[in-house]
Amino acid sequence: MAASTAASNSPSRRDYDTLIDVDAEGVDLGETDLEFHDFHTGDNIHGKIPAGQNRLYEPPSAFENDPNRPVSIWTVHFYAQFFNVETSDVLQRCLYALYPRVSFVDTIGDNPDLYGPFWIASTVILVLFFSSTLAGAIASHVAGMRYEYNFALLSAAAALMYGYTFIVPIVLWGVLKWYRSEHARLLECVTLYGYANTIWVPVALVSISPIEIFNFPTVSNVVRWVSAAVGFAVSTTFLVRNLYPVLNSTEAKTSRILLVAVVLAHMALAFVVKLVFFAYSIDDNSD
Repeated sequence: MAASTAASNSPSRRDYDTLIDVDAEGVDLGETDLEFHDFHTGDNIHGKIPAGQNRLYEPPSAFENDPNRPVSIWTVHFYAQFFNVETSDVLQRCLYALYPRVSFVDTIGDNPDLYGPFWIASTVILVLFFSSTLAGAIASHVAGMRYEYNFALLSAAAALMYGYTFIVPIVLWGVLKWYRSEHARLLECVTLYGYANTIWVPVALVSISPIEIFNFPTVSNVVRWVSAAVGFAVSTTFLVRNLYPVLNSTEAKTSRILLVAVVLAHMALAFVVKLVFFAYSIDDNSD
């Protein structure tokens, strides 16, 4: 019985010949049920990774949307959150700094940035060097003297603006933390000081003072002093208006001392801008 079953299951000689003859040319296989599947568009094919499940690469949004994922300071994603602004946002914040009629802290909300402070400081550096050089060339030409370019002013402008924009707010934040201020935020302090420097761009351009071409050096010097004073007044108003609630979170005596320190530091910046970049001693008796 077992032998007959084995014999029935084994292919016969005739079936074997049929299998071999399938590869012969001209053999008509007739209608078959063979179908070709598209392995590129099917979603239910066994072994295919569904869309969005490829773990070899995940877009940045997948990391940003994961609140439980720790972000290292050595990754780009950590610093990207500090530059999450568009050009329109930066321009609007610059306008608020030039015309401080509203609370800047309320305007930026939970999105302070480092993009604006860095590029504003860089712009002020270039404008200060350009304006100072051009104003010096005009003053020398009027006095009949040969003007020599001073490229050390570029390094001085970089040290002044980058130092004031980033070091001063860090020191202020550290002092506030020392006095246990609960409202002190480092990024907000840097953002405030960075956008406060916007006023020095028009101040530097006005300080070129083309009036000096008509041989009025004294009038030109007055224009420079007035522009520096206006720049100091506008930027100080902007800083005090937005820093006062934070400074007021400390003791009354401490808040007054810090407020005076903020004003004096900003006044020192205004004097340095005027005396280092726009002070010319040209011997000329005509006004």
